[in-house]
Amino acid sequence: MLVFVNHDDLRGQELMEELIRRGYYVTDEWSELRFCQMIYLGMKGIDRKNHLFLHRETVIVKDDVWKQLQPHTKIFTIVHNDYLEVLAKQYHFEYVSFLDNDYFVDQNSILTAEGIIAYLISHRRYPLYHSQVHVLGYGHCGKAIVKALSALDASVHVAVRNCHLFDDIKQNHANPYFLQEMDLSSCDILINTIPAQIVTPEHLDKAHTHMMILDIASYPYGVDHHYALSKGFNSVILPSIPSKYAYGYAGKMMADYIEGEINHE
Repeated sequence: MLVFVNHDDLRGQELMEELIRRGYYVTDEWSELRFCQMIYLGMKGIDRKNHLFLHRETVIVKDDVWKQLQPHTKIFTIVHNDYLEVLAKQYHFEYVSFLDNDYFVDQNSILTAEGIIAYLISHRRYPLYHSQVHVLGYGHCGKAIVKALSALDASVHVAVRNCHLFDDIKQNHANPYFLQEMDLSSCDILINTIPAQIVTPEHLDKAHTHMMILDIASYPYGVDHHYALSKGFNSVILPSIPSKYAYGYAGKMMADYIEGEINHE
């Protein structure tokens, strides 16, 4: 069996090397795609204009590519891609998103939390110990981040929409509050995990400009970063953290998943 790997980031490079170490035949040559039964198309895969960021260039994927695929081909991405789901029905291949798997999501969240900690320690003048940290959202990533920060004795505050999360947040040694009650006036670090602009200019106007803003959500993000930068905040968008921190383990996670699919064939 031949496996195609689009190493569009360090995580993909690690995936390719890990599969080779395990004895699989692996290629990154686009011309060999039709011979592959397992295909990793990168983090997001193809867009609706049929563009694919392949290694270090962008290619246009023509219909013939899908028509020439091997029977029972499985195509993987990290982030769920609705367009690939449509193409799968049209061209009869199987589409799998890693982040549709709960175990993968949990492990990916741990790597994200570690990456956040690494970034904060290396980019701040002050320790996390007793820093006032606000985390917006308490999904998989939010929860992992809260646990990691609380373990370092940061003073963690968590903004959520629903009070049913309050007890769990308190058990992780953090202070819950409702999003509509957000007050950043004493915040040192703001970490957003919600993909909707919930931090308004009014919120930022009441915060000290020494506050660091980290946004790990997808577009349209949770903060108006143009406004934040214009006010002097250190405001950073950090997408795909596991592709930059602990990418070796991230690649191994993907290799485990793909190997499991191969063994089920």
